[in-house]
Amino acid sequence: MSRKIGIGILGCGLMGGIHAECVARERGAYLVGFQNRTREKAEALARRFEGRVYGSVAEALRDPAVEAVVIASSQQAHAEQAIAACRAGKHVLCEKPLALTPREMEAVARAAARARRVFMVAHQLRFHPVIATVQRARRRLGRSFHLDLEWGLRIQGAGGRCWEDYRSGGFFMELGCHLADLARHLMGDVRHVAAGALRLDRRRVTEDFTHALISFHGGAIGSLVVSANHRTLRQGLLRGRLLGEKGRIDFTVYPYARAFNTATLTLDHGKSLFVPDTTVRPLAFPRPRSLFRVYPGFYDVYQRQMAAFLDAVRRGTPPPVTLDDGRAAVGIILAAYASQGAATDRPNLARKAPAYRADAACHPSLA
Repeated sequence: MSRKIGIGILGCGLMGGIHAECVARERGAYLVGFQNRTREKAEALARRFEGRVYGSVAEALRDPAVEAVVIASSQQAHAEQAIAACRAGKHVLCEKPLALTPREMEAVARAAARARRVFMVAHQLRFHPVIATVQRARRRLGRSFHLDLEWGLRIQGAGGRCWEDYRSGGFFMELGCHLADLARHLMGDVRHVAAGALRLDRRRVTEDFTHALISFHGGAIGSLVVSANHRTLRQGLLRGRLLGEKGRIDFTVYPYARAFNTATLTLDHGKSLFVPDTTVRPLAFPRPRSLFRVYPGFYDVYQRQMAAFLDAVRRGTPPPVTLDDGRAAVGIILAAYASQGAATDRPNLARKAPAYRADAACHPSLA
């Protein structure tokens, strides 16, 4: 249990740096080395944290000191690198999305099954204190039957990986993947997906507004909205509402400031028909020290995520966010793309999925 685990970082951009800092804070792990397509970024992290610089992913995976890897590279590289890491016998913490197509997801799953190593997908919202508080408080509602999740941004530009093509999966894949996993985390497995998408900025190639309606196996329904065109919400605010037989929980998660993280429980006592007979109270939740300046409202979610991954590696137990969880989140996004069929103003990009599923024809980049 006291053995230190050697970690290699694949992808040295913003998230690679955050994960490296998390490893550096863990007593039970150390940074072995760094690899990035642009070598200068790997060298910068190596100078900051000390470690080797690898010229390729293959070189990093050949290093016996690297027992586990963090995949924080560009989204289109996740599947290939995850498969290579599994074949090399490494434990894997992979940034979301796990992959971009059903075929890629199946290939990753086969490689991970053969490797028999810990494979965790990085969905950090599960570790947010607001979400943990909502999860605990939902029993006060009785049976939950509806979940609203809305993530709004106001983005002016038309360039960048989300907008120029579907090589990175599209904007709904970029952010909706978080909401898809959060919906499953709060409500359980999804049975059906129907969605519509818009491209409001005509300079863009991919969609910039998506609304997905989902139904859960337990009978509840949900709504996922991701927009780059919000003009009334605080930039980057994630707003949620959970409805139950006895009341509701309203909550917000805000990565850029601590103060705008909130959770409120409203209970209906049912004594009056026409005048609301409710009690409303804020839900208290921990507010640990924020570790990263760029996301102060995420508190210590990345550190807790890394600690959970390393604990699973040491114990040989399933991580809190499994490969199957990562596959399911991407599957919801692909099913939404298949349903809406108009992300690039063409006729249906794929046949409509009659139920919750996704196959190789579901993704716009494969149409």
